Amino acid sequence: MPRTETQNLELRTQRREEILQAALHVFARRGMVATKISDIAKEAQLSHGLVYHYFQSKEEIFTLLVQRAADSSVQIIEQAYIRDGSSFEKIKWMTEQILHSLAEEQQILLFLIMIQASTSDAIPEEVKQFLTSKEFKSPVHCLMPLIMEGQQHNEIIQENPLQLAVSYYAFIQGFAINKLQWAQCPLPEAASIMKIFK
Repeated sequence: MPRTETQNLELRTQRREEILQAALHVFARRGMVATKISDIAKEAQLSHGLVYHYFQSKEEIFTLLVQRAADSSVQIIEQAYIRDGSSFEKIKWMTEQILHSLAEEQQILLFLIMIQASTSDAIPEEVKQFLTSKEFKSPVHCLMPLIMEGQQHNEIIQENPLQLAVSYYAFIQGFAINKLQWAQCPLPEAASIMKIFK
């Protein structure tokens, strides 16, 4: 019995996601430059040609993963904004969610993809354009208004908000990298990281 249009769409979505997940692992291990479509196909246990059926190039796949990583970082901040409580409590909740997500390999690999995208000269032109476009929302800059709101209510120290946001994300990225290198790496409680705001 032939598949319905809905079933075809579901299968296509599933295949694309399988390829993206496989690519995430390969890019994390090998980097953008050293990765080939054949590596991604092998990781996904699909044929080389089938990967090309869904994506035009490894650059397209890498760009989609960078956009996914960027969206993931900003979504958690947006969720924190709409929660009840003080600015400090919102940032603490966000920190708890991020630390919890670091137990998931995918989230750590997305952090690694963003680091590659931010530091490598060999990233696709589409990624460079995305990271410098108005569409790109830097987590650091998205967090700053919440920090400034907390400063207005004397919940957060009166330091440069940009420096505080940068320090905060340096902690988070450091733990993500440690977790990637050492799976058993113990993660701190959110309260420990929140001390930078006091």
